[in-house]
Amino acid sequence: MNLLRDDLIELGIGAGDCLIVHCSFRRLKLAGHVPLDVIEALVATLGKEGTLMMPTFTYSYSGIWQVIPFSAATTPGVENGVLSETFRCLPGTFRSKHPTYSVAALGRHAEFLTSDREQCSPLGQDSSYGDALGLGAKILLLGVGNNRNSMLHHVEVAAGLPYNDIPFRWFWGNTAAITEADKIRHVPLVPEYPACSDNFSWLDKLLVSEGIANEGLIGGSPSYLIEASQMRDFVVRQIKLKPDCLLCNNFTCEPCSLRRRRLQQMGLL
Repeated sequence: MNLLRDDLIELGIGAGDCLIVHCSFRRLKLAGHVPLDVIEALVATLGKEGTLMMPTFTYSYSGIWQVIPFSAATTPGVENGVLSETFRCLPGTFRSKHPTYSVAALGRHAEFLTSDREQCSPLGQDSSYGDALGLGAKILLLGVGNNRNSMLHHVEVAAGLPYNDIPFRWFWGNTAAITEADKIRHVPLVPEYPACSDNFSWLDKLLVSEGIANEGLIGGSPSYLIEASQMRDFVVRQIKLKPDCLLCNNFTCEPCSLRRRRLQQMGLL
């Protein structure tokens, strides 16, 4: 996978980086290769001092019918992609115990980024994402755009938006189902919920034009490398100008409609 490593280095990934990856493996034009090949290229590029982190979200909300109770050791991620699931299962990889928004990590800061997350914010200030930001994280979007960039939900919290207590779906509830000693428990969640990300894609080209992101081809697929702290500061400024800029305009979208209504009621729109 030397060619893939060359692509990663050309995009701006270096040894010692803390790297958060979102990926659509099927969009990568890597005929004859498997997800493990991509992970090995990423790890080799980051080196011994680097850290690799990926989402392993399970959405184990109690209100979801026939939800799979969360166990850090066994519960597969939901809709995070085959690269993330392959990474989660690798020997030596750490996984956080957040019951709805867990992450997996490998490398220098892996244990730090995944420990003691059971009762923290899902993606907010005390989350794995918040601490990765403090480590100078970069975000790699492999074959996907910012509508898969979970750090933007962290930015909604960092901007102080007053709508983060509105869940993606009300029926999901405010507790999560977890498995402990073969028994199912329902544990309370911090009332801070990531919601719709459909409108995040407007940032794809804008972040590049602002010098916050690099755009290039990885395995023949358009990809982005983003400086997380610069992205946060830039998007917070955009939110101050237009508080609903991260919300989609689909009138059938429950969370975005409710969140925009909240902003209107507070006189922010």
